[in-house]
Amino acid sequence: MPPSALHPTHSIRDRLQQVSRLARRSLPVSPRDAVEVPVFGLVVVAVLVTGYLQGTLSMVVALPAVLGGHSVVVLQAVIACLSLSGLFALSAVVLFGQVVSGGVGRLRTAGSTVTAVVPVHRDAAALHRSVESLLESRYEDLRVVIVAEPGDEASIGRAREFAADDRVELLVNTRYPGSKAGAVNYAAEETDSEYLAVFDADERVDSRFVPRAVAELDDCDVVQGRTIPEPGGLVETVAYYESVVLGDLSQRLLTAVTDFTVAASRTVVMRRTAFEAVGGYDPEMLTEDYAFAFACYEGGLDVTEQFACASTIEAAHSLTDWWGQRKRWMTGYAQVLHALVADCTAPRNYRTLVSPVICAGSVLGNLFMLSLVPKMAVLVVNGVANWVLLPALTLVGTAMAMRAYDTRGGRLGGFGVGYVVTPAVLPLYSLAGIKAVVEYLFSWNGEWYSVTKGA
Repeated sequence: MPPSALHPTHSIRDRLQQVSRLARRSLPVSPRDAVEVPVFGLVVVAVLVTGYLQGTLSMVVALPAVLGGHSVVVLQAVIACLSLSGLFALSAVVLFGQVVSGGVGRLRTAGSTVTAVVPVHRDAAALHRSVESLLESRYEDLRVVIVAEPGDEASIGRAREFAADDRVELLVNTRYPGSKAGAVNYAAEETDSEYLAVFDADERVDSRFVPRAVAELDDCDVVQGRTIPEPGGLVETVAYYESVVLGDLSQRLLTAVTDFTVAASRTVVMRRTAFEAVGGYDPEMLTEDYAFAFACYEGGLDVTEQFACASTIEAAHSLTDWWGQRKRWMTGYAQVLHALVADCTAPRNYRTLVSPVICAGSVLGNLFMLSLVPKMAVLVVNGVANWVLLPALTLVGTAMAMRAYDTRGGRLGGFGVGYVVTPAVLPLYSLAGIKAVVEYLFSWNGEWYSVTKGA
C-alpha cells in the first residue's frame, strides 16, 4: 500500500487511552484484593473439572466409507486429541512453508536514512547487545538513537559512551517519560528519517535484517522480524520453546484467515508515514506493541513478517521473572481487549469488529489450553494414554524442527533436549494468563513487572 493511501485512525488510540485511565485509578485495598486469590482458584478448578467432565463424555463417530462406514463410540478426550493434533499439524505446515519460502531475499544496503530507536530503562548492562549489533548492520544509512529515562544515570552514562560514535545519538526522554511507547514517540518527533525502526536494548540484531526490511518496504508499510529468546538454563529453554509454540506456531492460521499480523515494538522497521497514520505507540497501554498491532490492522496497514535474519534476545532467567513477565503481557492483552470491545460499538470497518474477537482468543484461549490437561488425564485414567502422544509429538516435532532451523542458521549453538518440555508450556502459560486477567478485573492499578537483564 502506498503512503498516499494511508489514513489516520485515532479512534482506537483515543478509546485505549480512555479505558487505560480508568484502569489506572488506584483501587482500595479492601475486599477486591481479598477476593482475587479465591476467584483465581475457583476459575482454575472450574476449568479443570469442566474439562475432565467433557473429556469423559462418549461420542458416536461415523467412519467414512473408505474405513468401513461403521460407527464407533469414543471419548470426547480422544476427539480433542485428534482435533488439537490436526490444528498443530496444519499450523506447522503453514509455518514451515513461510520459513522455507521466506529466505533472506534481496538486501538494500543504502538509501533513505533508517532511524533505529533503542529505548533503555535500567538495562545499561545489556545495551551493548543492540547498539553494537546495529552498528554492524549492512545498511549504510543507519542512525542509532538511544532514548534513556530521566534519572537512569547508569543507562545514560553507557549511552554517552556509545554516542562517541557519530552514528549514535543519545536522547533523554524528558518529554514523555515513564514508558517505552513515550520514548519511541519522542525519538520519532526528534527525527525526520523516512524509515523508523525499534529494537529492545537486549537484542542482538542480525546484520542483514535492516537491509532486508528496507527492501521489503517497497511493497508494504511495516516489516516485523522474528525474535528468539536465547535458551540456556531450564527457564530460558522454556522461554525459547514457548516462543516457538505461542509465537511462531499459533499465529499461522490466524494470519492466514484474518490477515492480522502482529506489528510489535521491537525488531520492527516501518515507514514513518505508517507510524504517523496510527498516532504512534500508546504510552497509556501496558503492552503498547499489542495495541499498536491492532491500530495497524484497523488502519489497513500492510504488515509483513520476516522469519530469516532473526534477532536473539535475553530470556527470563528465573521462574519469578518468567511468571511476572507473562502476567504483565496478559494483563496488557486484557486491557487492550477491554478497549477494543468498547471501540467496536461504533465500527468504522469490518476489522473493528474482528479485532476484539482476535484479542479475545489471546485472552480467553488460556481457559481452553488449561482445559486440555484434565482431558489428557481422562485418557490416562481410561488406559488409552497413547492418544496423548499424538498432540505432544506434534508439538515436540515442530519445536525440534524450529530448533534445528535456528541452530543451522547460526542463531543458536547446540541442539539440546529442551524440546521435550514443549507440551508443558501451554498449561503453564495458561495459569499465568488466567491470573493476569483476574488481577486486571479485581486489583490491577497500573503497575507492571520488570525483568532483570544484563548478559
